[in-house]
Amino acid sequence: MSGRADRVAAIVAMSAAELIAEWERVHRAPAPAVTPSLLARDLAHQAQLALFGGPDKRLERRLRELVVANADGNQAKKVCGTTLGTGTQLLREWGGRTHRVSVEPDGRFFYAGRTWTSLSAIAREITGARWSGPRFFGTRS
Repeated sequence: MSGRADRVAAIVAMSAAELIAEWERVHRAPAPAVTPSLLARDLAHQAQLALFGGPDKRLERRLRELVVANADGNQAKKVCGTTLGTGTQLLREWGGRTHRVSVEPDGRFFYAGRTWTSLSAIAREITGARWSGPRFFGTRS
């Protein structure tokens, strides 16, 4: 196990006080008033980012675009009775992978580096079969 992977294991074993001190060391700011488990998750996330070379540049760029797009207001997309706001993340596990879809400011969807007009098209891309996208992603009530 690498030194950074060992670091993640060490975070899991830390006390609440150790987690707060470590969070403040890593972020160079006072720790937020959240549960120790959330501090541990953030620290583990930071360690994993360091282990794998940081976040994907394309994802960072896309997140910045979404922040800018939301600065003027949050447009919502209504999908089968469920309103999905801009930036909403839909997660679906399929074929041993977790698939993440983001709702774009114009109501389209971002998945696998492409923009899509419907959830059903994304579900078909993932499964290779016809699916109701809202049903596949669990947005249908």
